[in-house]
Parts: sequence; structure tokens; C-alpha cells
Amino acid sequence: MANTQTFTGDGVTTAFYFTFPFFGTGDIHVTVNNIPLTSDDFTVYPTTSPDPADTEYTGGHIETATAPANGATIKVFRDIELVRHIDYQPTEQPQSHQLNQDFNQCMAALVEMSEKLTNTLSLATIPTLADLLAELSTIRESLPDFLTADDLETLNTAVSNLQGAVTTLNGYDYVVASQSPTADNDYTWYRQYKSGWVEQGGIGTTSSATFTVNLPLEMSDANYSAFCQSESNRFIAVQTKTATTVTAWFGDNATGKYSWTVRGIKKSGD
Repeated sequence: MANTQTFTGDGVTTAFYFTFPFFGTGDIHVTVNNIPLTSDDFTVYPTTSPDPADTEYTGGHIETATAPANGATIKVFRDIELVRHIDYQPTEQPQSHQLNQDFNQCMAALVEMSEKLTNTLSLATIPTLADLLAELSTIRESLPDFLTADDLETLNTAVSNLQGAVTTLNGYDYVVASQSPTADNDYTWYRQYKSGWVEQGGIGTTSSATFTVNLPLEMSDANYSAFCQSESNRFIAVQTKTATTVTAWFGDNATGKYSWTVRGIKKSGD
């Protein structure tokens, strides 16, 4: 990401310089070998700014309390802290640069939230929808300084509705991966469901009365249903099944084009 910089420890260096902008020292976070450091483990030193309350820092550096080990991976990144840096006074006229800076912080925070939600909603994370709810709850708890009571009530309603929708969704089985038949995949297809149930099939041509189909998705075992059919209405019998193959036979020792379908539980962990 643009607001992340990575360094490699040498066992001696404690200062690491970064060049992405931020609004307050609470925006800066550090991990060493993917383990987060606490605020006691490092100090943030912003680039000198003429008015830190009104102007974002253009960079700075962090200093760790102890030098990361030689070869350790140090990541310095921004996660905008939703706090007010400007306190508008009722007796003073708001300055344009202050308003611009406030809106710049809000816009940057919303962009970061959008990226997090997009990543959380990707297919790879659908099984961990609880993470999305936790993220939304964190965002909701951090927003009172920026939103009115009416806005917060609307947000609370939206989050509650989403929680209900997620609960309903978790009660259904749905497709998480699929493949359409093409020449590149030998005209095989499949639909994989959240529960592990899978449907797969395809077509082929054999010059031998006995033929073997290689399944595009490995099954958990051989306890699945398999069906083969000749396009010329000849009898085909399934002879043997494994987790990865189906072997069938044209009953009248014929050859030709056939279709096949398999339904059952896919091997877990793939």
C-alpha cells in the first residue's frame, strides 16, 4: 500500500524513516515480523511542520526502544486515528486551511475504511464475516467526534441491519467458486459451495470402451454419486471411483462421445 513502508533490521538500527503523510502520531503503527508494537515500544517523530494542528505531516521517522533483530521485517504504516486535531472556538472565525485540513483527514479516513471493507468482503474472506462486523463496530465507536446524533442513529441502524443480513446469510449455502467449460479446461465445469458440497461435470470422447475421467476438483473420498451418459443413448456403467477419478465402461463395447456428472463433498482444505 502507498501508506506502508517496509525495512529490514540489522540488529543495530532503531530509526526508520518514512515519507507518507499523516495527521497525528496516533496514525502511525509498527510491526516487527508481523507482530504489532505497542506505543511504549516506539516513538513517532514527525517532519517539522509550521502548524501541526492544521497541516498534515509529510513524513517523519519512528524510533524503536530496542533494535529489531538482524533480518527482521519492520513495517511502518498509517491507520488514521479518528480524533479531532482542531478545536473550533465559537468566538473565532474558522480558517479555510483549518477546514480544508479537517476535511482532508475525513476523506483520507474514509478511503482507508473503504479499502478495509473491500478487502474484508472479498471471496477469500467470506467465511470470516465476523471480522467485518468487528471492523464496522470499531468504526462506529470511533465516529462520534465527526457525526451528529442523527447520523450516528442512521449508522447504528445500518450496522444492525447488516448484522441481521449476515446472520441470515450464514444460514444458507452458496457458491464460493465455479468454473465454466472451455476448450482450455477440456470442457469441465464445477460449482463449489460454502459447506464443501460440490457439483462438477464435463464431456469427452473415447476411442476405448473403458475410459477414465479426471475430476477437476478432488473429492473427500469415493462416497459420491457419479453418472455417465452416452450422447448416442448407449448404455454406460460406472465401474470404479476414487477421490480424483471415475472409470466407466460402454456396455456394448462401443466408443464415442459421453457426458459425466459428479456430486458430493469436496476434499477439505483446498
